[in-house]
Amino acid sequence: MNARARIAVLIPAYNAAASLRGVIEGIKEYVPSILVVDDGSTDATAEIALAAGVHVLRHQINRGKGVALRTGFWFLLHQGYRAIITMDADGQHDPSYIPLFIDAYKKGKGDIIIGSRAAEFHAMSWLRRFWNRLGVKAVSKLIGTPLTDTQSGYRLIKAEVLQGLPLRAAGYEVELELLIKACKRGHRVVEIKVTTLYIDGRPSSHFRPVRDTWLVCRTFLQEFFWRDHGNVR
Repeated sequence: MNARARIAVLIPAYNAAASLRGVIEGIKEYVPSILVVDDGSTDATAEIALAAGVHVLRHQINRGKGVALRTGFWFLLHQGYRAIITMDADGQHDPSYIPLFIDAYKKGKGDIIIGSRAAEFHAMSWLRRFWNRLGVKAVSKLIGTPLTDTQSGYRLIKAEVLQGLPLRAAGYEVELELLIKACKRGHRVVEIKVTTLYIDGRPSSHFRPVRDTWLVCRTFLQEFFWRDHGNVR
């Protein structure tokens, strides 16, 4: 089995009918295996994904991005995939970077490969820009790895990172939780530079700046004290 066939793209989606078809079509050029987790959408998100020919799992109610990712991770791990690329459903992530993620994966450069948006932080709203830069410094110091973007949802994660990793976050903060816990287990993190099709303020984004930023900060404080009682590398 070639490297591309061992990789799946996971898309958590909530009311993404307007953008999802284009996202899926862009990904298909690079990776054939795509899973959409419809997180309780009230529009045609699931129907559009099914019509596009990809696998779909559905939550009956909206449970949050973190729960949707965890559902997708569980399913794909049991299907035997060796790596998972996570992308958002709203079209912000440019699929043309997928080959760079796969190349870094094939060369064994890291266990988590993050698509860093650091060059575009200046275009964010001041609140998101402030917390992103502060969070990068705090997390880099905590995990002992210099990073430039700890909140990017565009990343490749090896299956071994996710196996037995006790994730609990329900929302956007899951990406930070995963990163901290994986690093505390000794997994390596690297970044590749990406640009986004938009960086802030898109109406279809479900990110709530004040509430979700607070949840990210709270997650950092919780995970600061987390100790792994499972398998440590």
